[in-house]
Amino acid sequence: MSETRIAGCREGDRLLITLQGSLDAVSVEALQTQLYDLTRVYDLIGLGLPVRHIHIDVAGVDFCDAAGLRMLVAARRVAEARQATCHLHDPQPHLRWLLRATRAADLFDL
Repeated sequence: MSETRIAGCREGDRLLITLQGSLDAVSVEALQTQLYDLTRVYDLIGLGLPVRHIHIDVAGVDFCDAAGLRMLVAARRVAEARQATCHLHDPQPHLRWLLRATRAADLFDL
């Protein structure tokens, strides 16, 4: 497992978030805080243009447990509360399997 990182940028009404490393009980609390901070910061500097699409690039996620899955579902709920879509991009086979096995895949545009 590798170091966990999160990065984000805004392009118009899209918030692009890149996750790398492990999404597990050890990293998820810090990641949730950063994710919340990213959405708040980009709301504040959005100059009135609301976020309508949240794109989460998970290609670099090499491990995800139940805590990580809960974080992804929470991100989807944040999007829903903002009347925005939430997309997961390029999940690795292990994450795609976890999403399907828990039926969480139905919550996201993959």
